[in-house]
Amino acid sequence: MDTIGRFQEVPFSKTRELVIDVVEQGLLKHHVKVLLELDVTLAREYLRVHKENQGVSLSFTGWMAKCIAQAVSENPQVHALRHGHTSMILFEDVDILITVQKTVNGEEIPLPFVVRKANEKSVEQINSEIRFAQSQPVAKGAIMLGPNPWFARPYLWIPKFLRSALGRLITHDPFYIKKNTGTVGISAVGMIGNFKGWVIPISPQPLYFALGGIVRKPGVIDEKIGIRENLYLSFVFDHDVVDGAPIAHFIGCLTALVETGYGLSVPT
Repeated sequence: MDTIGRFQEVPFSKTRELVIDVVEQGLLKHHVKVLLELDVTLAREYLRVHKENQGVSLSFTGWMAKCIAQAVSENPQVHALRHGHTSMILFEDVDILITVQKTVNGEEIPLPFVVRKANEKSVEQINSEIRFAQSQPVAKGAIMLGPNPWFARPYLWIPKFLRSALGRLITHDPFYIKKNTGTVGISAVGMIGNFKGWVIPISPQPLYFALGGIVRKPGVIDEKIGIRENLYLSFVFDHDVVDGAPIAHFIGCLTALVETGYGLSVPT
């Protein structure tokens, strides 16, 4: 034992079991991964000016949620869900699950909450919902912020094989998924610390985004080279319900929205 050195043995928290279950269900999906690099220089400038003029900062994640929701509403097949073996469900409303870091029993854990009808809300409205979620205490036994499904309280205490069976049952019901987790997810890992790079997400949702780091690098605008701010963005989509051509249209739409600062007030 002397060669091992000092160490600590700490309990493996029940809340980590939830993360493991989500990852396991996500790995069962036929997801395709996409890595993008988007110019957010204009949007970041709009956000900085808004804070100077209004004295209130808008969430970068909230703005990205608005851009994603708009792009999805224009390309609804990208968040479709299978309904049995013979049909798909195309939802008009874009409900987006956003992951928020919360402290539970001294441990930092990711807890989701859902922004309903994000495609119909302004950046300011989405921002308010995110700030409210960040400020809310975590109820005992909660597995997400806001209303929890009926099984939330006992979920982490039931045996693993029952949780797996329940997970498979839930992920095969498109209406239950829409009601409880939305159809699109966002995790803003790159917004924490000085992170530079992509993060590849794993999720059972049909469309899930990970916001990576933002880096300054040379770029060409109006035939001139200048310093630009680029966002590393990755996402996964369900190849069972959508192919490459619709995804290419979706990426083009999302790129245009992001790089023009969609939904933000133009500084005067």
